[in-house]
Order: sequence, then C-alpha cells, then structure tokens
Amino acid sequence: MSGFLSAAAIEEISKEASGSGRYLNPSKFTEETRLRFFGSGLTGFEAWTVDNKPIRWETKPEELPANIRQQEGYQTIKRFLAGVVYDYASDDFKILQMTQKTLMDQLFKYIADEDYGDPTNYDIKISKKGEGIKTEYTLVAAPPKEVKPALQARFDDLECDLTRLFDNEDPFGSSSV
Repeated sequence: MSGFLSAAAIEEISKEASGSGRYLNPSKFTEETRLRFFGSGLTGFEAWTVDNKPIRWETKPEELPANIRQQEGYQTIKRFLAGVVYDYASDDFKILQMTQKTLMDQLFKYIADEDYGDPTNYDIKISKKGEGIKTEYTLVAAPPKEVKPALQARFDDLECDLTRLFDNEDPFGSSSV
C-alpha cells in the first residue's frame, strides 16, 4: 500500500486510463490472452475522429463525416467484430472488439469447423507479436468444453447491449464509450 495515493484513487485513475477496463482490443495485448465468448456477436464498420473518438455504423456509410481521421498507410474505415467475452485474467466480462482481419479469419475457420462451431462452446487464446505494420496476431481455440454453471449464471445476470456501440454508448451502462 502506497502512502502517495489511496488504492481507491489508483483504481479509479486506472479505469479512466483504460476506457473503464471493460474493453479489450487485441492491438493493446502484451501477452497471450484467454477468453470465452458469451451471447451473440455483432459486426459493423468503424472509423475514428480527429479527436480520437470511434464512430460505428451497422452498414458501410456512403459518405464519411468531415471529422474522420485520415492516416497514410491505414484504412479510414474498418469492419469490426464485437462480442461479450469472459476474460480469465481479470475474472470479468468484457467487450472484445477486433478489426484485425487475420484474427477474424482464424475465428471464422473454427466456426466453420464441425469439431468447433459456435465460439461460445470453447475458449480462444489471442496473442500478438511485433509492432506497427509488422504486427502478427494469432488466435487458437482450445478443445470445446461446457462452460461452468457458475460462470454461465454470472453472464445470465449481466446487463449488456452490444448495439449501444452504434450510438457510442457503453454496452454495460449509460455513459459514452
């Protein structure tokens, strides 16, 4: 325990700095991360504003708002996939949002495989190597197994509406993302 700041202050600041700690972005991973999908997934399109805020649409927009950030070498608008996941490391439910095509392609291969199918039936492990344009992502599925009843009960009690992402709102609550 530090005398410099209280544990409550450190926790509050950490939550603010990490976007409330309820969101996972594979580009920020520093170690292999084990997750389990729950419920239904969501897909759409995403762009970022010049003031670093996400804008999401269900269908690809014909015209982008004027404040969309443009970066040389990067797509302005990307397809995303989002879902509620259980994060084993934090023992909490979070939103996993991925725009990385290699991760989505690897997940879709498991979904198409009759031995795996629906990703709510197995854990996945995501890892990242490298930085910038040389970043490589890997998604590996663990053998399918039933979710523990206590964990399923926790998910069943969870209030989360992924469609709130399209309104730039927090799927877990009332504040903006």
